[in-house]
Amino acid sequence: MSKNWVVVPTCLPIVLRRCHRCASGRFRPNGKFRVNANHKLLDAWLLALCTGCGDTAKVTVLERVNVRSVRPEVLRLLHGNAPGLAAALLQDPVMRRRDVGGSGRTGRPAWQSPYGPPSHRARRGRWAPVPGLAWPRSALRRGYRCDRCV
Repeated sequence: MSKNWVVVPTCLPIVLRRCHRCASGRFRPNGKFRVNANHKLLDAWLLALCTGCGDTAKVTVLERVNVRSVRPEVLRLLHGNAPGLAAALLQDPVMRRRDVGGSGRTGRPAWQSPYGPPSHRARRGRWAPVPGLAWPRSALRRGYRCDRCV
């Protein structure tokens, strides 16, 4: 009998960046935003606390954006410190590439399994262990997946 499992996150992802005070490499986001308006330009940051010393870092969400270009519901969520918005932003690939270092686990990418690659892929450098994911053809050409993994 097969079972379906649902994976639910228990906390916000860890922000990987170097602390200027204690040189720790991890920050824990607390789900609070800081919004600043200068005339008609808007800046918004997600606040994160260092796991070593408790110092605060700002993860850029919006930078010098015209206020009229931000949807009112997003602005309302930013002002209300919505934890769902913080979780969605921390999982956004563009934001993770810009401000957030990686998966927040042990230095390995989020898609890599601790058990290693399949035996027929052990000689290749990069792989994705989850079968059934839709991968673009460019990823297939670069060697992320092979026809035996699908």
